[in-house]
Amino acid sequence: MRKLFFMAAVALTAMGANAQKVKYSISGVVADSVKEVVIVVNNNKNSTQTIAAANGRFTATGETEKNDMLTVGHDIAKGFNSLKVFNDGEAIELNLVENTIKGSAQNTALGNHIHANEPNNVRMQTLAKEYHSLRGKNDPESETRMGEIMKEAMSIEEQTSKANLDYIKSHKNDVTPLAFLPDMIYDLSFSELSDILTPDAAYYNHPMAARPKKMLEGLRKRQPGVMFTDLVMNDTEGKERKLSEWVGKGNYVLVDFWASWCGPCRAEMPNVVAAYEKYHAKGFDVVGVSFDQKDDAWKKAIEQIGMKWHNISDLKGWQCAASAAYGISSIPSNILVDGEGKIVAADLRGEALQEKLAEIYK
Repeated sequence: MRKLFFMAAVALTAMGANAQKVKYSISGVVADSVKEVVIVVNNNKNSTQTIAAANGRFTATGETEKNDMLTVGHDIAKGFNSLKVFNDGEAIELNLVENTIKGSAQNTALGNHIHANEPNNVRMQTLAKEYHSLRGKNDPESETRMGEIMKEAMSIEEQTSKANLDYIKSHKNDVTPLAFLPDMIYDLSFSELSDILTPDAAYYNHPMAARPKKMLEGLRKRQPGVMFTDLVMNDTEGKERKLSEWVGKGNYVLVDFWASWCGPCRAEMPNVVAAYEKYHAKGFDVVGVSFDQKDDAWKKAIEQIGMKWHNISDLKGWQCAASAAYGISSIPSNILVDGEGKIVAADLRGEALQEKLAEIYK
């Protein structure tokens, strides 16, 4: 008993030592019209500080856990013009007009990276305004220009994403990658995310890494070679069904995660219908797992689309059992499972699904 008590006491001491509070001091420049600046800690809207600004200047002081992320900005209703910094105890200077950061080595490096990408951000804002002005005109010139804008915007996004990923890879010894990582996770592959989200990274145990780690675990559950995870949901008649009733029974099964309200899901459905009609006689099956909340909308979509396969849902939206079991954070998504219950592929859409099935049923 004494040994257990001693070990518990040591553990509590260690926990206390890791929770280190530090003070921050931030001075900054804003436009003369700005009257107040808001600081949000770790994206928690319940942990904010509002500071008065006057004559284009503001000063803020406070205290948080060491290396907490502070989002400092203004005009939330207009898009929240902001910069992200990390409270490591050293004074920080911000310029929310020119988007520059000065402070500790890590905050200065982050600021340099953000400032280097500023031309791309400005160009994206210009393109977005032009695109918005052309919407609804429905003339050939406008349609052509909108296509050109989308192409340029996608190119800029790719450049920015690559620059941010390169920054993350070269800054695994500090926490500043968390200024970008949580917003990038939907664009990263399993291998890319697992490469940068490792226990040796300085940001691995930071609160802002929780969502990326959850995403990584979800992707891990959908990797080829992994056994499927069973689900318990109701069918359209309200009867409780298990995914294992159809999966792992000798045939290839596409478990398709979707929702009636999801435009991209419905756009992909004709492809799934075509695959089902072409290969069902050869043993191919589909189970639709819905992220719906409204029973009527779910059933109506099934009928409209012609989803003749098995359909299940617990009508809990993003809180559904599938979200936790497979780490689904965006739809459409799917897994293709072999006859033994092993996942052979994930997120097959369009021609990729048809090519994979043609390979299996050649």
